Amino acid sequence: MGAHPKRRPAGTKPFYVSDDDAPAKRQILVTALALFVRDGLCETSVRDIAKASGFTNPALFKHFRSKDDLARYLFERCYLELADLVSNAVASGTTFAAKQRAVIDAYLAALERDSDSVLYVQDGLRHFWPLMPDRVRRHSIVGDVHRLLQIGRAEGRVTDSIDIDLLTTAWLGTLQQFARFRYFGEFKQPARALADALDTLLTRMARP
Repeated sequence: MGAHPKRRPAGTKPFYVSDDDAPAKRQILVTALALFVRDGLCETSVRDIAKASGFTNPALFKHFRSKDDLARYLFERCYLELADLVSNAVASGTTFAAKQRAVIDAYLAALERDSDSVLYVQDGLRHFWPLMPDRVRRHSIVGDVHRLLQIGRAEGRVTDSIDIDLLTTAWLGTLQQFARFRYFGEFKQPARALADALDTLLTRMARP
């Protein structure tokens, strides 16, 4: 294993912790998320989380029944946050171009605010999605991007020669790969500095 995840500055609180969470629970959540992203869910043990967070195994089990319970809790909170950002962005603006740019801006802002949460959703979707309750599954990021591209198609801005599901996959995959490459240090500038370039790339990819 590499170095321990960096702790957040005192007084800062990520969106996936609640105001009434005990300090131990807050630190366990932040540490667990960083370890799950860096090392992988299967490779991260309860002992790893306890050691890196500065709390004992019993402290973790006081708040969560198991590592899997903790991992599902984090996924649900992170997924719903990202899904809400995408949904609100698609609902904004009056044209496909404005809506697409709003989604890109929201996604990049999420990366700058808490890249671990975005990567965790992307990497954990296949594993966790079947385990999510209906109230979570009703919020579909894929569905919102699919709807965005349908709006573009209706405006004549998106090609109808490529299957819409395939196009949705490619559109989302571009942002997801950018997030992964950025996590590994391939992009040094702030994420939002590349908003124009990503907007141009996605527009050209879907253009008729």
